[in-house]
Amino acid sequence: MLGKLLKNELKHSGRYVATIYAVTAAVIAFMAIGILTKITWIGVLCSVLLNFVAIGVLLITLISVVKNFYDTLYGAQGYLSFTLPVKCSSLLLSKVLISFFWIILSYLIAGLCVVMVGLNAKAQAGEQISGLFDMLDVSGLREMIPSGATITEVIVLLVVFVLLHILTLVGFIYFSVTIANTRPLQAHPLLFGLLTFLGSYGVGYAISGKLTYSLPLSIYVSTEKIGLVFEKMGADSEEYLFAFGIGGTVFIALMALGLLFLTGWIMEHKVNIK
Repeated sequence: MLGKLLKNELKHSGRYVATIYAVTAAVIAFMAIGILTKITWIGVLCSVLLNFVAIGVLLITLISVVKNFYDTLYGAQGYLSFTLPVKCSSLLLSKVLISFFWIILSYLIAGLCVVMVGLNAKAQAGEQISGLFDMLDVSGLREMIPSGATITEVIVLLVVFVLLHILTLVGFIYFSVTIANTRPLQAHPLLFGLLTFLGSYGVGYAISGKLTYSLPLSIYVSTEKIGLVFEKMGADSEEYLFAFGIGGTVFIALMALGLLFLTGWIMEHKVNIK
């Protein structure tokens, strides 16, 4: 049954983001033509457009995630969704997974936009960029660049942090929308949903920020490897290039996960369907 929910959710939510993704593909294709043909004005125009498109993709995808969640659970389609022969936890899980898919896709598309802008800049000023790398060789800064294995580990770590960030975002959003559709707050769901999100998100990240710097739990990066160290962020050491605290990240991710479980319970027992 979860597979059917995922299929329907993907089909329904895709309508919200199809247009902006199509526009992005068209601009990227146009820029590729400009890079290959070395027509300067095309590259400049598309670079400007892609900057706006990258921001637009992220914002529209996020708005679409919120709108789809509200429309299919607490809007006109809410009654039909809650009368399906599935648990509320399955409904919530399907929406979380599809939200992850769309948000990750929006990040990848925004990243591709940045890469295309960079490629265009390189095509326009290739010799100057090559000169910068020569300067790195001369100054000996290349010795500070981590090894290939370390860079791979850092990339994997960044992916994990991005996934935790998405979990946090989705958890707080879904909790806020759901709590605003309980009987005491349902008269003004948009207002109470926004206030709940800003309040919970602000408090959560305020605590997270404190823990990031005060909790002795960090990940260090050296030229040879990355690892876990039980030290506060900013501690001086000659063994690694830098270290950043992860206590706050762990806290906010666990908080978001807890809010998702609470959201499922509210959906089961407290939500007032129109």
